[in-house]
Amino acid sequence: MIVLGSQSILGSFDTDELPPATFLSREVDILPLSGITDPPSVEDKLLLLDARLGEDSPFHTAFGFYVEGIHKDVVVLPTNWGNRLVHFVVDDDASSLYGRAGLCLDPVDLCVAKTIAGREKDYEFVAALVAEQLVTAADIQARIAGGIDWPPTYTENKERSLARAQSWLDYLSSSAAVRPGGSATTPTSPPTAGPDITAALLGHPRPIKQMLSRRTREPNSAGPELPDDGPVREAGPDLSR
Repeated sequence: MIVLGSQSILGSFDTDELPPATFLSREVDILPLSGITDPPSVEDKLLLLDARLGEDSPFHTAFGFYVEGIHKDVVVLPTNWGNRLVHFVVDDDASSLYGRAGLCLDPVDLCVAKTIAGREKDYEFVAALVAEQLVTAADIQARIAGGIDWPPTYTENKERSLARAQSWLDYLSSSAAVRPGGSATTPTSPPTAGPDITAALLGHPRPIKQMLSRRTREPNSAGPELPDDGPVREAGPDLSR
């Protein structure tokens, strides 16, 4: 599974390393890997994800967050993003059958997508990461300069979207409000109204990390519970086309 949107930041950082603005949402966007390798086969999987784990489902009620299956064609990402996916692995100690793996966006790639989306909550997310020095505006600008994979569903003026993103990043980079250690006065307001990219890169909460690391068995008399060494984060597979 590929984890998209704000939730993918948890592939690279624990919540205690992140500012609260980056894990407030209760939705997680998921793209099955077949959405890249065999796009025609993914449609039924997306519908199944929405039906079983989507908003107002029993899963949502039980765990406090929900899953939305999304198609790659609604996501704006920098070129070669698939080569930089972070492989997030959690072994729940019960069986290799129940190990979990999620391919999460590289933090800079995520910030590129959010900066181009240009909604207020996207700016708040990126500004919070920059204020904490977890990413830099210069890195985001450099990634944009490397090229963007525009999906066919993107109907906004691409040049205008890029210009708006660059303008805001310039402002973010040069603003005296961004100081070491972060500042509450980091600029977040968009310079102009941004495009509304349906279902593209909405914010996500921390519960998916808790779900991934959840034990599927209780300690028993057979012996002590195995220690939880936490998730393993490593470079993901090469998904370049």
